[in-house]
Amino acid sequence: MFNKILSIVIPTYNMEKLLSRCLASVTDERIASSLEVIVVNDGSTDSTLEIAQAFRKKRPDIVSIIDKPNGHYGSCINAALSVATGKYFRMLDADDCFDTDELITLLNRMTSVDVDLIVTLRTEHITDKDGVEKIFQYPIGDIEYGKIYKMQAFDIHKHVPVFTFNMHSMTYKTQVLRDVGLKLFEGICYTDNQYCFLPIDRIKDFIVFNIYLYHYYIGRCDASTSIKSLSKQLSHIIKVMLFMIEYYEQHSSDNTITRSNQCYFIQELCYIFSSSLIYQRNISKETYKEIAVILEFLIKYNIYCNKFYFKIWRVFRTRYSLLFSIRLHHIVRPRKYSFLYE
Repeated sequence: MFNKILSIVIPTYNMEKLLSRCLASVTDERIASSLEVIVVNDGSTDSTLEIAQAFRKKRPDIVSIIDKPNGHYGSCINAALSVATGKYFRMLDADDCFDTDELITLLNRMTSVDVDLIVTLRTEHITDKDGVEKIFQYPIGDIEYGKIYKMQAFDIHKHVPVFTFNMHSMTYKTQVLRDVGLKLFEGICYTDNQYCFLPIDRIKDFIVFNIYLYHYYIGRCDASTSIKSLSKQLSHIIKVMLFMIEYYEQHSSDNTITRSNQCYFIQELCYIFSSSLIYQRNISKETYKEIAVILEFLIKYNIYCNKFYFKIWRVFRTRYSLLFSIRLHHIVRPRKYSFLYE
């Protein structure tokens, strides 16, 4: 039995400057007690815990806190999922927030649906180097809002742009996540890709609501998609990518649409993977072996690696040709995804 309609997990580490904005968006007095907000304090050394406690005092009916040693993002999701009492489960980063009015709308609509996956829309706030903020919203054009779709008959590639189905938009039925044994890697970043990818071959049906719930803020220098993070965390990306590849090949589906949908999420991580490669001045022989496994998989299934700037590596299959290829990638990288590494 689930006591709540929706559980939101907010992993937070040293977010004293931004956590209040996030929590204020999900604890407004108008929000019904059918919501559960699980704040996971991941070993913060600033006043993060005190801020969370103040909001718990404000809304003790919906806010709970898990205070634990630092274990990175995945450990926070694992901890929250083990205690969540909501019929549905989703994530909210502490440096982002929800649109409160849209959250209220979503909670109301959730009472009359029973699908495995609910998809909502996002608003992006991109701050450039000069501190100027630009705001973008991302509707889904080739889809009918409010319609229930069968997942195994819906090819995401044909309807949805890259970066549309992701952790910002996907709310899973909690029992589905538990049934698939969702347990994210701990101690590394980019594990939200596991959250999106792992259950997708088990989803029976889903619905998309025309609700701009998630406000995603881009521009912090320590964010996981910043140049600093991408350059240092290639090993994290490789680990998650290898997990997705192994799962894809070991859990073969006869349904070509299901396999295409799995590839959609692998491709999403590919953009981050290749962006991280751009900033590698040297690649060790050991790391190259893992990268080569990934690239061979991408070629085998015609995912992303057909880009022309990988042609040199595809001919020579050496570490040096890879370094040359990613330098070429750096020069001609697609500007439409520049927010990932600028």
